[in-house]
Amino acid sequence: MDSPDIVVRRASRSDVDLVLSASALLSTPPTAEWTTDFLDRGSNLLLLALLDDTPVGMLVAVETGHLGSSPDLFVYGIRVREDLRNRGIAHKLVDKAVAVAEDSGCRNVWGSMERGEHLQEDSPLAATAPESGLTTFTIPIP
Repeated sequence: MDSPDIVVRRASRSDVDLVLSASALLSTPPTAEWTTDFLDRGSNLLLLALLDDTPVGMLVAVETGHLGSSPDLFVYGIRVREDLRNRGIAHKLVDKAVAVAEDSGCRNVWGSMERGEHLQEDSPLAATAPESGLTTFTIPIP
């Protein structure tokens, strides 16, 4: 299936209303206060996948690290609107997260995921995921 013309970009404080309009992507709708606080923290990352300026996917992550070592980017949420799944949107979100992590000096992008019917075989996450169940993925930064 063809990938729609998706633009993936990092959300900023000026995108609060845009994030709030994407509440259907989240199990708990965000509030303006939470969104502003989240976006104000430099170690947080919220990527939006936009189709005609409408959020259809998002990735939520945070930089983590240990004293004296380079940080990692921990992805703790990837969501894509159900009717647009299996079109490479999550893949685009992960690619953008890796680029942001590299620019930030991170060593790895990692997180947990449940492999389900929506993970494409050519996904960068597919190689580390079991056929089903919860797993941790790690993408090293070159």
